[in-house]
Amino acid sequence: MAEEGIGFGRWCLLPRTRTLLAGGERIVLGGRAADILLALIEADGAVVDKDTLISRAWGGRKVEDGNLPVQISALRRAFGAEGADIVVTVPGRGYRFGGQRTPTRAAAPIQLAAVRPAGAEAPTRGPSLAVLPFRTLGDDADQAHIADGIVEDLITALSRIRWFYVLARNSAFSFKGHDISATEIGSELGVRYVVTGTVRRAGGRVRVNVDLVDTADGVPAWSDRFEYPFDEVFALQDRIVGSIVAALEPGLRRAEIDRLRRRPTELPRAYEAYLRAMACMHPMTRSNCEAALGFLDQALAVDPTFALALAAAASCRMWRVSQSFPEDAAAEAEAAIRLAEAALAQARDDPLVLAQVGVVFVYLVHRSEVALLLVTRAVDLHPNSATTRSSAGWAHIYADDPEAAIPHLQEALRLDPLDPGAGEPLTGMSYAHLAAGRPDAAVRWGERAIAGSPERLSAHRAHVAALGAAGLPAGTAVAHLMTLDPTFNLTDYSRFHSRRSSSRLLAAVMDGLRRAGVPERPSPTARPALRVVRSG
Repeated sequence: MAEEGIGFGRWCLLPRTRTLLAGGERIVLGGRAADILLALIEADGAVVDKDTLISRAWGGRKVEDGNLPVQISALRRAFGAEGADIVVTVPGRGYRFGGQRTPTRAAAPIQLAAVRPAGAEAPTRGPSLAVLPFRTLGDDADQAHIADGIVEDLITALSRIRWFYVLARNSAFSFKGHDISATEIGSELGVRYVVTGTVRRAGGRVRVNVDLVDTADGVPAWSDRFEYPFDEVFALQDRIVGSIVAALEPGLRRAEIDRLRRRPTELPRAYEAYLRAMACMHPMTRSNCEAALGFLDQALAVDPTFALALAAAASCRMWRVSQSFPEDAAAEAEAAIRLAEAALAQARDDPLVLAQVGVVFVYLVHRSEVALLLVTRAVDLHPNSATTRSSAGWAHIYADDPEAAIPHLQEALRLDPLDPGAGEPLTGMSYAHLAAGRPDAAVRWGERAIAGSPERLSAHRAHVAALGAAGLPAGTAVAHLMTLDPTFNLTDYSRFHSRRSSSRLLAAVMDGLRRAGVPERPSPTARPALRVVRSG
């Protein structure tokens, strides 16, 4: 016989077998976690105190205080990103059921795609994050209004970034006014990080201090301060939220990478392997790129549908082609295109995926219109990301619109000025100014790009072309470029790039390279030129 189930939302609890069903997946709960969930459901939204839950789950036995939070955390992990909204903490009182009951239904026998124990990590999810209500310093009533507005907008903005999970507002705001440590909150909500902050208004200015705290040890992983003139409140909130998101995302990524570096060596899960790849990609060098691809292959072996890993692998392989690394560039380009198409099929609304796929499409497939749509959508979804901005800049360069590229590249540098991967937007600035007819500016940007990324061939090509276009001595720069890439020559470069739509850039680069003294044809003793060479 089919077991009678308790439905709520997309979930169904089977009390007798202590099993959750959702989307073709069977999640087997532990006995105590199932008893706690059933007690909360039976209370129908009312608060159930901790003593009652302990009595229900442990049969009246006396247990240590830490046992209940452990079961609550396991229960929330079973629900994944919805956990803190289904099992809601009521600070100082207990817990309540936050789901919406649907009519009781029988659970018919079905074929299940997977079985995992409660508490096991759901497929490929990033770190979890809760933005707690900011504290106000002072007695000005307007500050509380501003603080709450900042937090709500911050939750909304961060929720658009798909590589980590942000808890909903109601769960986070349940802690407002309660003096509870970050470690306790992490245990209660089942999150890895919390964002805390203070708001102070002094005279005509508002100062906001923000901390990203690792709940494992309560130590801030990142901190920053933002200060603006106090004017129209919504404009003020927009500026502060934009600044916080721009700084917080790379801060969170660095904290995750540092956390993984502290872990003992083990077979990484998909997300961990992805983060290890990200750590290798800045700065991007030949050896770092090879290491990154190794980790991305591991991630995709665990989860072949992991869109961020697919997009990163596509971008990595495209970069290898651009730097003349692979012997068979055509095969490498085809692999990059397949990865990009697979990433887009999995995540059509992830800004980081859209940004990377857009550049692959415009560079390797020459689909300028599609690429510009993708990068524009990426910027709309996440305007405060250096990655989306840099990608948009390069897409516009390849699409023969250097003037439109420059604001995006400048914004990428402003958003993350200390990024070790800044050679990408710096090189883009050099090419954009060269294509726009400003070779002197292109020389300056090329010098900065080489200083930041001395192994980046595209930066050296941009610098040499800019020197030639500006009529400046280029012999030393040409010799260094030819040492890095002995096969580089104008004939192959022109042939391979004449197929792309960025004729303005190609004409400017070819003229500058020729004036600088780059050889017209390859040396007879050099290895064969590659079939695909990036205009960068």
